Amino acid sequence: MQLGIHALVWVTDWTEDTICYAIGKTAETGYDLIEAVIFDPRDARPAATAKAIAAAGIGVVTGMALNPDADISSADPAVAKAGEQFISDAILATRDMGSNLLGGVTHSAMHRYGQAAAAGTIDRVIETYGRLAVRAEAAGIRLGIEAVNRYESNVVNTIDDAARIVRTIGSPALFAHIDSYHMNIEEHDTADAIARNIDTIGHVHAGESNRGYLGSGSVDFPDYFRALIRASYNGPVVFEAFSPAVLKGGVADALAAWTTHWTDSEDLATKGLRFMRGQIDAATTSLIARHPLPRREVNSPFV
Repeated sequence: MQLGIHALVWVTDWTEDTICYAIGKTAETGYDLIEAVIFDPRDARPAATAKAIAAAGIGVVTGMALNPDADISSADPAVAKAGEQFISDAILATRDMGSNLLGGVTHSAMHRYGQAAAAGTIDRVIETYGRLAVRAEAAGIRLGIEAVNRYESNVVNTIDDAARIVRTIGSPALFAHIDSYHMNIEEHDTADAIARNIDTIGHVHAGESNRGYLGSGSVDFPDYFRALIRASYNGPVVFEAFSPAVLKGGVADALAAWTTHWTDSEDLATKGLRFMRGQIDAATTSLIARHPLPRREVNSPFV
């Protein structure tokens, strides 16, 4: 697994200065990659990002979320078209950063819905993903569908929801994006959900229930990482945490990050990487102990 960290741990804006700072700190802390956030493809600064990534010697993936004015699940054709264009432009920005993976809430606007999705919504979303998959494949990008909790979407809330879309389209350009924070709310059995959908999973977030230090909340990370190791998942795992100590403007409000669970980005990042490595090592050791390698017969007079 490649271990990464979300850019919002370090910065809110994605400017020339903050790009260099966030990418530099990610490399300095020892992560393999950073997840850059595309709030608006016009402000993604792919050239500056690619340059900083090359200088730091790490990798990059991208993430995004649709909004009420650009939402492929909307019954308003203009809003749905704007959402499709947003994702199409984000695919190109991702490509130009030197990344091959765009994850996030690509299925709907990320905000609180007052009712369940209307009839026909999923069919409309699937139709749009069919076109987006063609564009993503042409650009050499894999496009993710992140399952998020019921308070942030009424379209895709579980891994099964995301996997169903991926399988229906049948394109190698699409994948399910999972997040321990959301699974902690929505899944009946995290390990079982991962096992039955591993063929579709292409990106993983490790986020605590309080959006703070890993291990400080209620997420069962030993179970989470054992499930990933058992399923032979070998893609990116990105540590995600949010705090008003870092987030500016409406970003903290959009993420409901109103409680300050941490203030020191570097300490959080360092301990997050150590925690994930420890979980992966423990999960690997546990599974080897349960299923030891077969004993080899040695035909040597010295044994």
